[in-house]
Parts: sequence; C-alpha cells; structure tokens
Amino acid sequence: MSYTIKVHIYQENTNAFFHIVEKTVFRNGTWGETNGAQILTMGGSGTAGSLRFLANTGESCIVTLGVHNYKPWGDIVTKLDPGSQTGVVITPEYYETEWGGTQKKERVDMRWKTLSHYDVTRDGRKYSFKYTEIKDKHLEVNFIIH
Repeated sequence: MSYTIKVHIYQENTNAFFHIVEKTVFRNGTWGETNGAQILTMGGSGTAGSLRFLANTGESCIVTLGVHNYKPWGDIVTKLDPGSQTGVVITPEYYETEWGGTQKKERVDMRWKTLSHYDVTRDGRKYSFKYTEIKDKHLEVNFIIH
C-alpha cells in the first residue's frame, strides 16, 4: 500500500522569496499538488522525495522527506552548489548502492535517524520541518523557511 506525504510550505520572512525549482523522487513515487500543498506519493516504505528551493537572493536548499522502516524521516541541505547539488544528485545519496543509491555516508546516517522534526540555520536563515500528522500511511509535514 502506498504512502502519501502532504507538504505545507511556509515562508516567514519577506526579505527573500523562495520558490520550488525541482522535484525528485528516489524510486517508485510521484509529486503532485493539491490546494497549494505538495503531495508526495510513494509505493511503500524505503523511498523519499526532495524539493529544491531557490530564492531571488541566490539562497537555496533541499528538503528531503520519506519513509524508512515504516517511520517518517527527513533532512534539509542548505547552501547548495548549483552546478553539482541538485535534487537529482542529492536524493539518491540517502540510499546504499545495493538499493540503487549513490550512498553518501552523512545522508544515509540522516535517513537512519528517522527524524520527525529537524532544523538547521545557515547564513542567518533557519529552515525546519516537522511532521504534524502521522495517520497510518498518510502523513503531513510543515516545511518552514524562517
């Protein structure tokens, strides 16, 4: 049975405008949109999707959300190198090579932590996510750019 993650995106500060420039899925999933929320649908546990954001100031980040061992998880990567750090590159880094990933240790470790909330501050800007609803295989999460 499939999982869905509804992502509500909030921007608290008006000194920059972030917009989605890329949506990726590791495997067996799709992104959609309903009433302004981004909807990640995945075929089962063991996959994830990423949203990459770019601001008019040049700031950038990727939030990756998924289900691992039947538990929600996520991570945020900031200050991206636009030439080498896209969602297509970063999303598979959370998975071991035997599962078709490109296995970057620090990202695999984040997946195994199965964090249901997380925040990071970079260059004075805070980014955070928190799962607000976990009902069977239907999840909701707030992603906030402070």
